Amino acid sequence: MDNYSNFNSVNSAGEDSMMLAKRQRCHEEGKLYSVLFWMTVVGSPAILVLSFIGGIIGGIFSVFFSSDVVLYIVLCIIGVITLALGVTVAVMLLKLGREESCFQAAGIAYIVVALSSTIAEFLPDGIFKSVLKIVEVIAALFYLFEFINGSIHILSGVDNNLAYSWETLKKVYTIIAIVIVVCVVVAFIPVLGVLAALVMVLAALAALGVLIWEYVLMFKTARALKNF
Repeated sequence: MDNYSNFNSVNSAGEDSMMLAKRQRCHEEGKLYSVLFWMTVVGSPAILVLSFIGGIIGGIFSVFFSSDVVLYIVLCIIGVITLALGVTVAVMLLKLGREESCFQAAGIAYIVVALSSTIAEFLPDGIFKSVLKIVEVIAALFYLFEFINGSIHILSGVDNNLAYSWETLKKVYTIIAIVIVVCVVVAFIPVLGVLAALVMVLAALAALGVLIWEYVLMFKTARALKNF
């Protein structure tokens, strides 16, 4: 009887130790995920605003001084900021990837997106720029789905309902991506071109709404990990 009690005590201590280790890991992951959330939510709109303002300033200087030097300087500054943000986000993802390999893949894809976007800004219109844009889109989609997969896995045993919400989000993104691809193909058919363009606009609006949903899930995921 004493041996049985000792066995239960050792087994219980081992389970408590494993649970404590998991909680500590979740807290660390929650901190990283929280930083990632704020960088994504604040960083992306900030870059868009900088690009808009930079374009206006560059356009004004081009009109008054007949030179694109200022425009290229502004583009260079924005490119450096974009690349720095991309590398920082990628580092956060790679750190999260120590436990979930999906985040490592997402981090690598994010670096490709940042590099492609930055390089394309300084290239004239042409085949090489078009290829870079295609690479950027493919890498962005790969990043998106790997990030969602990582979020699902990291919530296993922490918040299964939230993990299910990420699964639903992935399905919605998949449907939107398929609709957009079909519309691009159908757009080359003269009779259906206008209809395809309309559907693409609706799909883009739906994607914007889903993006907000994704941000909400990111916030909840960071909180769930830190509070586990």
